Amino acid sequence: MTLLAAVTSDIDTLKSIYHGHGCRRPDGYTSVEFRMGLENFSRFLDPYGIKATLFMIGNDFLNKQNISYIHAVRNEGHEIANHTMTHAQGFRLLKKEEKEGEIAGMQAICEQTTGYRPIGFRAPGWNMSNDAVLILKQMGYMYDSSIHPTVLTPLLKTLHYLNTSSRSGGDRTTLGHLSYMLAPIQPYISSLNNLQKPGNEGLIEFPLTVIPYIRLPFWATFLLSTGLDFFKMSYLTIKNLKMSIQYSFHLSDFVDYDHPDIRDQVPHRGDGVYIPKALMMPLQSKLSLFRQALDIIAKDYEFITLQNWCQNIIPQPS
Repeated sequence: MTLLAAVTSDIDTLKSIYHGHGCRRPDGYTSVEFRMGLENFSRFLDPYGIKATLFMIGNDFLNKQNISYIHAVRNEGHEIANHTMTHAQGFRLLKKEEKEGEIAGMQAICEQTTGYRPIGFRAPGWNMSNDAVLILKQMGYMYDSSIHPTVLTPLLKTLHYLNTSSRSGGDRTTLGHLSYMLAPIQPYISSLNNLQKPGNEGLIEFPLTVIPYIRLPFWATFLLSTGLDFFKMSYLTIKNLKMSIQYSFHLSDFVDYDHPDIRDQVPHRGDGVYIPKALMMPLQSKLSLFRQALDIIAKDYEFITLQNWCQNIIPQPS
């Protein structure tokens, strides 16, 4: 039995996440973070021969300095998926027309720039809603990857709200409906009206991998907080149960935030925004941990993109 795994990444820049909150650069944000993150991520995956699924934001396609880097990752065989036009953190709370605009905007600029039309979607902050399933289906999408079925959902929602005091409205929400914490933990086809429930008319759902039984997160940024020993114990449980894995990163995992062109764009504690560990940890320390983790997974798993994985889930004609 072939064990399948996918590497995915949310290509979120400081600009798309914080929209100016905590940025101390007089002339605003630079594109160095975007380019550095993509280049480092590509170099990191190359020795493994892994093609990743990159959830990208439409606004990043508007910067001409980013285009060659977007073309580069596409030409290397990585999949580009839809992460909305503006990284609308409160995506779940948007009106139907606003959701459609966020999805269609990124889709249009991606197709115009690369000639590729995304077939996968992830809501910013995994802040998804059931009504978006029908929207995505009607727009021709094949899969979603916004479900994070962790028991930590109530805690993470509370911490996000408390740590975003400088923000307002939907920016203080995260992780979608509370009920998503009880969704299946392996890929499934959803119902049309409820993303967490299996069915046969909705989208293929690729939930973020969680540790079975205890449903704690199993993704790269969590590794930075818990360390390699906890990762190894978690991985053994997953492998022994022959579970598939979606190992998820963020752009920030591959950026050196001590770089002089980026340092003054990073918010500080006390700015009323959430500061993930990836923004505070030296780049080489992050890369070292990620290499050790991926070395372990790569011994047992075959890596494919989520787009290719869909072919293993959709029933084929007999």
